[in-house]
Amino acid sequence: MKPAIEQVVAISDLHVGSRVGLQPPIVYLSNDDEFHANPLQLETWNFWEKVFWPYVWERGKKRKTTTVILNGEGIDGDHHATNLIWTRDMMEQARVAIEILEPVHKRADSFFVMRGTAAHVGSMGAADEHIAKKLKVSTPSNKQEGNRRSAYHLKLMRGGMLFDIAHHGPNPGRRIWTYGNELRSYCRTILLDCLVTKRRPPDILLRAHVHHKVWETVRDYGHKCEAFITPAWQWKTEFAHKVVSHEDIADVGGLIIDVCDGKMVHAEFKAIPS
Repeated sequence: MKPAIEQVVAISDLHVGSRVGLQPPIVYLSNDDEFHANPLQLETWNFWEKVFWPYVWERGKKRKTTTVILNGEGIDGDHHATNLIWTRDMMEQARVAIEILEPVHKRADSFFVMRGTAAHVGSMGAADEHIAKKLKVSTPSNKQEGNRRSAYHLKLMRGGMLFDIAHHGPNPGRRIWTYGNELRSYCRTILLDCLVTKRRPPDILLRAHVHHKVWETVRDYGHKCEAFITPAWQWKTEFAHKVVSHEDIADVGGLIIDVCDGKMVHAEFKAIPS
């Protein structure tokens, strides 16, 4: 008999289509051209294929279920006049993202897709929604989403724990001594809003977008919430070099959480060592 532990795996910001995003060794384009991964991308792909997912599935043998969450920006899109992409065709980028994610979707017990930034995935998260529909992922139980397969905001129960999931959220902090401050304040606001309006506050908060891994624990009015920002699968871009220090690099990897009987019993970032 399997234990009641449920495994939740959060990945985000794949940015397929970017020359520093996730991609297999060779991408064959519809115009009979092909794009070969550079050394950074090969390192990411090796970690994705040979380290991260084998680790997840091996753990999954001793878990009741494995839920996978793609928390936005499956593709890089055509944005900010960048030349750091191997095609400007968003649907071609999405096709490759679907090919990458299909084996993961087949093995997961449930798979949810969140919508990211319009600059990357189009108006109303069109590319993320396209990926979700093609994969036929789990449908979010959110009236605001109608018959869409993806969501901007998702509340999900796993292992007796309420997950609050969205792509956008706070920054990690621009200075070492402020790291995590924004996430704690952001989480505290959500908790207090729920308490004031007599709604159940989340037990686990998942956000993405900033390509850095952050974990903070917030306790307020007798409630405890574990708040996470997930790493990305894209290395540092030209835009990132402009807005953050040159000593700073992106975190590449994902988040794995175990929940059981209303408790988070384990959490870890599985990421490429920086």
